[in-house]
Amino acid sequence: FVLSLQTHPSQNSKAYQTMEGAGDLNIPVDLPEAYVFQDGDSEDSPIPDDVLLASKAAPIPGSANFASSVPAAASSSSHVDSRRQSNSRGGSGQVNVHETMPTVVRNFILVLHSYVKQENVFEVRRIYRTSFNNLTEKYFANSAWPPVSSVAQLVDQDAVFIMLYRELYFRHVYSRLKPSRQHRFESWENYTLFFDYLLNTDSPQSLKLPTPWLWDIIDEFIYQFQEFCQYRSKLKTKREDEITLLKANPQVWNIKGVLFYLNALMNKSNVIRVLDAERLDLSPEEKKASYGEFGAQNTYLMLGYFSLIGLTRVHCMLSDYHTALRTLDHVDVAQGGPYPQVTDCYVTLYYYMGFCYLMTRRYDDAINTFSSVLLYISRTKDYHNSRNSQHDQMMKKVDRMYALLAIAVTLSPQRIDESVHTTLRDKNLDKMQRMQRGELSAFEELFCYGCPKFVTVAAPNYDQLPAQNTTQDALRRQVSLFIKDISQQAALPVMRSYLKLYTTIGTAKLASFLDTDEESVRTQLACIKHKTYNPTWSHGLPPVAGSYSSSDIHFYLDGDMVHVSSQRAPRRFMEYFLRHTQKTEDILTGRRRI
Repeated sequence: FVLSLQTHPSQNSKAYQTMEGAGDLNIPVDLPEAYVFQDGDSEDSPIPDDVLLASKAAPIPGSANFASSVPAAASSSSHVDSRRQSNSRGGSGQVNVHETMPTVVRNFILVLHSYVKQENVFEVRRIYRTSFNNLTEKYFANSAWPPVSSVAQLVDQDAVFIMLYRELYFRHVYSRLKPSRQHRFESWENYTLFFDYLLNTDSPQSLKLPTPWLWDIIDEFIYQFQEFCQYRSKLKTKREDEITLLKANPQVWNIKGVLFYLNALMNKSNVIRVLDAERLDLSPEEKKASYGEFGAQNTYLMLGYFSLIGLTRVHCMLSDYHTALRTLDHVDVAQGGPYPQVTDCYVTLYYYMGFCYLMTRRYDDAINTFSSVLLYISRTKDYHNSRNSQHDQMMKKVDRMYALLAIAVTLSPQRIDESVHTTLRDKNLDKMQRMQRGELSAFEELFCYGCPKFVTVAAPNYDQLPAQNTTQDALRRQVSLFIKDISQQAALPVMRSYLKLYTTIGTAKLASFLDTDEESVRTQLACIKHKTYNPTWSHGLPPVAGSYSSSDIHFYLDGDMVHVSSQRAPRRFMEYFLRHTQKTEDILTGRRRI
């Protein structure tokens, strides 16, 4: 059993070393000649099967209780305290008990462990983004990865790597299988151990991980919190022992704990000071000084930044939209920042920010937010389709943004990018026409499809169980409030369409058009003024701030006459000509091929 490992071009390709966890086997760090990195190699190229030795399966040691098998931490993880050692269970293989581990999987674990120890972020990123997903599709599409107890023996009980592997293990269980209550509890325990390992130290830990993995850790942490809240609310299907376990462990996936760790990571990384320094015209030395000891390390800085985005998501799930926007006070969304490095983070930020704008009746800001990210995705979809392992999930979120954009455009009609507008009409034309006619059911359908999953964070009263599951209570409350607000302005699009036709019109004539009385017309005119007078964000301001303005229709009431001053947006012809020029070139290119 000889394993050929990848090395960075700058490393000595003839060096040999003994891999920890491989017993007495000498594993050469020697690349086959055909697999020496060449100029132009992509960092996302997978490890070839001949390098990972994808051959017949090899037996693995029998699984044992991992809690009793973890000794004092090795040299690379001596800083992990005794609490982690005694509680490092998890991944015990409840979903699928592996009697053999494919050699290619075994070698992947050893390769990943070696690169993590070497702090080779380039290679960790490569095999994390490609080889892990390829192996999952090939060997674990419907089963769990090997249990942690078996992997621990391969990596010589490296406590830090075991926490990282457990994170991958539980994430796979949540995405492909049905997690058990044991998985839910052990995953929470693993996250707390990992975050405590990073936080409970006076100097930064030496762990270095690629940026996409750091985002996935925070993203999955919040997703599993959301799933646990849903799981805890399904009381009718739970046995007595499950209810007893939940009642005895209120700290597991508690909202206070989730918010604590996200805020702690944000504060530890000094990300607020870093973002403020980036917005100021400071010298490189002054910017570097603002990073501090922890902010200078990419692992801490990016975890802090992604925790900032995660806090926005959590507050939005809790229906606290103002606080969600206030969380982004230090993020200059117009200048980009770190989040475009990970497309999923970019889409997540704009999705939740746009939804907060929609729920606070800032429809212009919601339209601008959704349009900008949808335009970006439409122009780069081929690139992301080939590189993003979570492409399907991202496209589902894109579809939800189109549903929310349809609501915002209906409530505040305005020009948007032509390509985005074309896709919007293709997806939601029928519902947009129904909304323009004032059908509340169309608003509700699009809202339920496009909104995030709301959660009830308070634990139910286990002594007085409700007659029905409460999983949808949070969603019903938000739908009820949203429809109540929309019902007050459902007739406004029709009113706006009539006002655009006149410069002056009497209230009696307007009432005859709307089949109502003059008093109702006055009420609706006041409603337009109230519902459309909202702050609009401008460059340089925090997302929650903005200058107040009304809709595109300006009017005032003088006795029984309505005086209208319509401010028409200037027509933009550039996009029209560019799009049709591109279509002409495509037609000519096709004719030349005939």
